[in-house]
Amino acid sequence: PKEYGFWANVNPEVSHPRWSQAAERDLETGEKISTIIYNGYAEQVASLYDGMKDELGTALFK
Repeated sequence: PKEYGFWANVNPEVSHPRWSQAAERDLETGEKISTIIYNGYAEQVASLYDGMKDELGTALFK
């Protein structure tokens, strides 16, 4: 939990402290692809995080 905050895990626009997570490799093809917000599940989970940034502020990034 101290390595990086929540947003660095699910938001490709927020980098891990030591590297960018804006791109990833497809395990099957090895192709480098853009990371999708919420790991591709935005339609299913985005509403779970409504207001989280207002409530937790910068803690999401640490």
